[in-house]
Amino acid sequence: MNKTMTKEEYLTSMRDLEEIIAGYREQERQLKEQYINENKQFEVNEKVKITTPAFRRVIPDEEGRKYIKEEARYGFVEDYEVDNQGNIKYILSRMNATGKKSYHRTYYSGLDILEKVEE
Repeated sequence: MNKTMTKEEYLTSMRDLEEIIAGYREQERQLKEQYINENKQFEVNEKVKITTPAFRRVIPDEEGRKYIKEEARYGFVEDYEVDNQGNIKYILSRMNATGKKSYHRTYYSGLDILEKVEE
């Protein structure tokens, strides 16, 4: 004799499961927040210098390999996130021409160097 699941049993099981998942998501959020607070290098709204080091271009051109000069730009820390490898990634906004925080974002790679700017 097979007993079939009713709609009410299904909905009750799904609600219970959603509560468990919501609890684990909250625990994950708290864990990330604690990790960021204990390991961040910069505070929100802090000015940082993003230095892209000089490197040699991989693709040769007519003159042979070409060197790209070091580049520096500035931004402000907006927020933090943790990537899949457990590294803290900073969400940065650009600095506009007047030296204020812009609404536009700026991005950096793992090769870039971030430094706090003392004012």
